[in-house]
Amino acid sequence: MSRSVPSGARAVGDWPRFSLLFFASEQADFSLGKFDLFRKSSAFADRNGFEAVWVPERHFHSFGGIFPNPSLMGVVLAETTERIRIRAGSVVLPLHSPIRVAEEWSVVDNLSDGRVDLAFAIGWNPNDFSIAPKAYTDRKELTFAGIDTIRTLWSGEAIETENGLGEMNTLRIYPSPQQTQLNIWFTCSGGRERFVEAGERGFNILTALLFQSVGELTEKIAAYREGRARAGHAGPGVVTLMLHTFVGPDEGSTKEVVREPFKRYIESSVDLWKTNEARLDDLSPRKRADLLEFAFERYYRKTALMGSPSSCAEMVGAVKGAGVDEIACLMDFGIDEGKVIESLSYLDRLRRREF
Repeated sequence: MSRSVPSGARAVGDWPRFSLLFFASEQADFSLGKFDLFRKSSAFADRNGFEAVWVPERHFHSFGGIFPNPSLMGVVLAETTERIRIRAGSVVLPLHSPIRVAEEWSVVDNLSDGRVDLAFAIGWNPNDFSIAPKAYTDRKELTFAGIDTIRTLWSGEAIETENGLGEMNTLRIYPSPQQTQLNIWFTCSGGRERFVEAGERGFNILTALLFQSVGELTEKIAAYREGRARAGHAGPGVVTLMLHTFVGPDEGSTKEVVREPFKRYIESSVDLWKTNEARLDDLSPRKRADLLEFAFERYYRKTALMGSPSSCAEMVGAVKGAGVDEIACLMDFGIDEGKVIESLSYLDRLRRREF
């Protein structure tokens, strides 16, 4: 089946780098082995030369909720891997003290011998802000101010802040991070203005195709890089794109493996993302099933990296042509763990262009 990608879009320059990204849909109840897929696939990525492992921050929802604090899993990765970059994807910064974020990730940077990178997000779900309800209204301003604070502390400089007695206090973070500079991504999934703002501030970009097409992303990446250049930042920046991923031996069998798990995944995320599928609860069982099937076909053809290595190459070329430098492969959407682990070898063939 031909992919629905822009005509004329093709890989430019080197093949994108590949990383893994987690955003699991898991039941809340305790179960043995809940993090086995995370551990095993991260170990594979580390052994085989993938770029990074991205860990999200999610709260109060089975969709991603097994990862409430990415720094916790960063410690696991620091202790169990040797070379991959360890990335928060993303810290929802308005929910936290930026001082504490800098402290925690500095520990991970020490444990990992300097392999930490951080993506920051403004946050969108009001329920997440149960942690910091007063931060919701000003979350954008708090995010950018917090990033500035983290950069300052990470570089070893001191900041002035108020202590418990209302007195001004000068502080630095300990331990000092191994890296003297922190690589920062900004999470953008919406309008063009976010991409431009990230470019002007000199951030890298973490994005997805949840609310945009490849063609729309192409325009936003161009605007991002124009913003970087206009602000005088060196280089084009790094654009990382999350794609739901499952690569198998052939197109037909792979599609059947992913069909039902991915439909359940879409259904579980409806109330989180507030998409048009939010009307699912009002539909009859038959119409509900038809709508989920339609959504699956749309995702499979237009916004996912699913199929054989050769069939997936078209999508990789399309997003590379759009300006994407790295593909963050989200694989934990409900497929049997053993099948996901088996699929990693086919993903690695795609990564190495052996198809």
